[in-house]
Amino acid sequence: MRKELAALSKETLIYGGSTVIVRFLNFLLVPFYVNVLATTAEYGVTGSVYAWIAFLNVIYPLGLEGAFFRYASRGEDEVADQANERKLFSSSFNILAIFGVLLSLAIFFLASVIAPPIFHDPKMDITPQLPMFIRVIRYSSIIMLFDSLSVLPFAALRLERKPKIFGLIKIMNVVTMLALNFILILGMHTGVEGIFIANMIASILTFVILIPTFYKKWALSFDRAAIRRMLPFGLTNVPAYLGAMMVQVIDRPIVQTYLGLGAVGVYQANYRMGFIMMVFVSLFEYAWRPFFMRQHKTNDAQARILFARIFTYFMLISLVAFLLLAFFLPYILTTPIFGRQLLPLRYAGGMSIIPVVLFAYIFQGMYTNFIAGIYIEEKNRSLPLITGLGAATNIIVNVILIPIMGIMGAAIATLAAYIVMAFAIYRVAQKAYFIAYDWNRVGRLFLIVGLAYGAERFIVLENIMTDATWLFLLRLGLTGVAVVTLSLTGFFSEREIKFLKEKLRIAR
Repeated sequence: MRKELAALSKETLIYGGSTVIVRFLNFLLVPFYVNVLATTAEYGVTGSVYAWIAFLNVIYPLGLEGAFFRYASRGEDEVADQANERKLFSSSFNILAIFGVLLSLAIFFLASVIAPPIFHDPKMDITPQLPMFIRVIRYSSIIMLFDSLSVLPFAALRLERKPKIFGLIKIMNVVTMLALNFILILGMHTGVEGIFIANMIASILTFVILIPTFYKKWALSFDRAAIRRMLPFGLTNVPAYLGAMMVQVIDRPIVQTYLGLGAVGVYQANYRMGFIMMVFVSLFEYAWRPFFMRQHKTNDAQARILFARIFTYFMLISLVAFLLLAFFLPYILTTPIFGRQLLPLRYAGGMSIIPVVLFAYIFQGMYTNFIAGIYIEEKNRSLPLITGLGAATNIIVNVILIPIMGIMGAAIATLAAYIVMAFAIYRVAQKAYFIAYDWNRVGRLFLIVGLAYGAERFIVLENIMTDATWLFLLRLGLTGVAVVTLSLTGFFSEREIKFLKEKLRIAR
């Protein structure tokens, strides 16, 4: 089992290294945008457009990435069937390319029709900006096309266990976009329009770089048997992916409807501050999906024990990370760096949503863990219902709470949706593919971390302690107490303690 855990850890670290770099470089754009764009409404434009891009990025690939993983995966010692992989890759890529071109052409030529409803703002007249908004939609149609064409080549790299190449190309994409943002916005004064021009160029360049990587797998052909297997599987997943994406971004257009683009800007900026937790969940997901299929095909009985242990460790890391970030991230965001804060004052008023967003990512990670049984037993037809339930929860709670609580209502709606989805997928997955999760230890984690965070919130909200230095020390102390309590209450087994001591000794 240690060998398999080491394999997942190694791949997670490689994917994680590249993902952390990519996410961090992307994160650097947030303080850049909020400091150089004139108003919160300008930044709100990016939140609004990228929400729609996120929806359409689910539709463009037709779910064929998941289908490719399902039918091209093999066991640890299984020899690759290159002819079969070529059929699967070529057939799905060619369908995806034809569909993507047609959809992007439709969006490009209908941009003047769809721009007014997309950018509607109850707080201001958008007529003067409409020509720019139309151009932004056209740039977006090109971005989505080339991003969709890159989906299967990236999936092939993951399946072939080439995380280094995968990571380097992802990093190149973000570095290109970062450099172009500085050139276009600071040098050429293109404003918010420059963000989408930079993204468009980076997406095209990424696809061009991927061409040599997947060229040997591609042929201008369609294998009917492959299509009959993959397309129904992929299309079945699209509603599920769409529901999952709605959970992530449906709050932006709802916030825009009630509060305007300016509020979207504040919400988006603070939501993005949870990027560390998002990175952790994302890097785990990248390594997790190919990993659990390999382990299931190699030794299913051992795999079930392994999956339970991985879930416990995932929860340990994510809940401790939540406590650290919830306590100390505000200090980082409000400390001046070269005379500017990561979040200027006009955005800092929304920082109260950050702990809620962090907690929501934990339940997203739980959902990711539980999905293993769904894919292994091919019960993916239940996913549209689960994600649809999450999306419905998100929409209903948003509509109820945003008029009452503003952007905090949107954050709570996201958390509620992920809790519902995690609970629902757990119930379905356990019936299909039972895994004996260690809920005793996980429950202890939730209790101890919850008590530490609850104590801090009570002291702060009741103004029992107001001195900044003492508050910092209190948070530091509560974090330490939580970790020590976990150890004293027997959370770690003797084998785990021995393993940790051995690693510490080696490190010294």
